[in-house]
Amino acid sequence: MNKILRKTTTAIALLASLIALPTMADQEQMDKKALADKAAKELANPNTALASLNFKFQYYGGYDDGGSSSTVLFQPSMPFPLDNGDKILFRPAIPFSMNYDKAGEYGDDSGFGDISFDLAYAPKTEAGSIMAFGVFAQLPTGQEGFTADQFAVGPEMLLGKLSKERIFIFFPNHLWGVSNQSDNPNAKDINRTSVQIGWVELLGNGWTVASSPTLSYDWNEDQAEIPLNFQVSKTVILGNRPWKFGLEANYYIEKDERTRPDFMIGLNITPVVENKLAGLF
Repeated sequence: MNKILRKTTTAIALLASLIALPTMADQEQMDKKALADKAAKELANPNTALASLNFKFQYYGGYDDGGSSSTVLFQPSMPFPLDNGDKILFRPAIPFSMNYDKAGEYGDDSGFGDISFDLAYAPKTEAGSIMAFGVFAQLPTGQEGFTADQFAVGPEMLLGKLSKERIFIFFPNHLWGVSNQSDNPNAKDINRTSVQIGWVELLGNGWTVASSPTLSYDWNEDQAEIPLNFQVSKTVILGNRPWKFGLEANYYIEKDERTRPDFMIGLNITPVVENKLAGLF
């Protein structure tokens, strides 16, 4: 009788463990989906507290001369949370560009462009509001043919609304050239206004669709640039780390016909990382 009881107990325990294993796996999968959803919402917020490394691979086509170009843009985002709930945000952008001729052949026309960055202060706001203000700057660090040869700086401001379903942002800045080092006597100081108008729809399960065009106006050339923009992205958890993968496209309905492309197609890859410098503030 005892042997039968022990065998029965063992069989029940084994059956229970087999039932529990899928349940635990399902729970882990649910936890990852919830984390991916949370990370997707954070990464769509320009004022996010998550540090990340953004790699943008962009192809530009439809130039007036029939050529094309591509750019690899490295854009880390480093937030510095303060004790009072405010944040300092630092976002540099380092571009490397390659130009192609009409036949699509790659030549020696490639190099690093000017590094730009924005440094902003984001005060703690009421739930659902986004706000930041600071400076936007461009440094003459690019190689010959890929630099404006001048330091430029100006103000920036960010306003936005955030809900469970979507995010809206309004992000204007202006750049003035203040140190023109160009050898070209006809080179003018930078005088350009840009406005990013963004909408992000949070679809759940880490998916987002968005439109976030950056409109600009060059006051020296009296020339506007207006793209139509569409983006789709998916945030997943790989090795306990959120990764965001996205596709992006621009079609320029207004531009400088002499120097600007008709369209841009981009692939964006963004892993979330730990900001080792966060303790500085």
